[in-house]
Amino acid sequence: MDFRSQARGFFIRAATFARADELAFRVQSLNTGSRGLVVGMHETPASLEERFREQLEWVSEHFAIVSLEDFTKLWEQNSRSENHAKPPVLFTFDDGRESNYTVAAPLLESFGARGVFFIVPGFAECTGDQALTFYRSRINPDSRPGDETWEDWKPMNPDQIADLAARGHAIGNHTLTHHRLAGLPCETLEQEIGESARKLTSWTKQPVDAFAWTFGWDAVDANAWDVIRRYHRFCFAPCAGVIDSRHDVPSLLWRREVEVKYSAAEYRFIYSGLVDPWWSTRRNQLRKMLQHSTDQNAT
Repeated sequence: MDFRSQARGFFIRAATFARADELAFRVQSLNTGSRGLVVGMHETPASLEERFREQLEWVSEHFAIVSLEDFTKLWEQNSRSENHAKPPVLFTFDDGRESNYTVAAPLLESFGARGVFFIVPGFAECTGDQALTFYRSRINPDSRPGDETWEDWKPMNPDQIADLAARGHAIGNHTLTHHRLAGLPCETLEQEIGESARKLTSWTKQPVDAFAWTFGWDAVDANAWDVIRRYHRFCFAPCAGVIDSRHDVPSLLWRREVEVKYSAAEYRFIYSGLVDPWWSTRRNQLRKMLQHSTDQNAT
């Protein structure tokens, strides 16, 4: 276990002992009309289905689990003055693993909700050993042979993706080949973002409104940002934070990473928002990049 993991474990244990997560939830409940939360997940294996169900049951006690369409009502004028009993939470899933289709989607539907599934078309078109090779080279380059299970690297196919869209889930763009966008030339950005969006639309027969970039919070730049906004209404950043419609905009939405393998103490700590201040500098840097890009395009 590295130092970062040890420090994280210490803070979680300390917060649980001091009941700081419970206090944070009480503070959040004072201002729910304009605030919401987006959760980012990856694989959802069948072996952890019951654990995921338990997490969703706990989440439903504190949040209203909603679809992308309902989440965007945060920016409607009337919603800001409503006194919601619970803040909305939107579940998103990256890369397009088949376990998201077989486990995550049905579970969300059992709670009357829908999710956003960010798809990598190049991964979805892989079959057999091609998928494992793609996973190791593109999705998770740090993966070591033997560490993965088939549920980590088996992708949804285009028919399953289309079925999710028909069932009311949102299909989002996660680049064509899971490429890091920062520093790419315009032609490659157009292919990774634009061509990917067109391919997903051809499969689902629906517009692809949502985009999430790959890898870290800083794996995007202003040029990529301009292309993303040309094709998509919503862009999700791998950067933890509460979304406040009074200050945040749909074209830059924060996500807290919460995986189904996390213990109850771990996911309660993350949902409480106690981790968010650590990300504040990164959120401000991304806001500045967006504003700078917007200002340049306006001149």
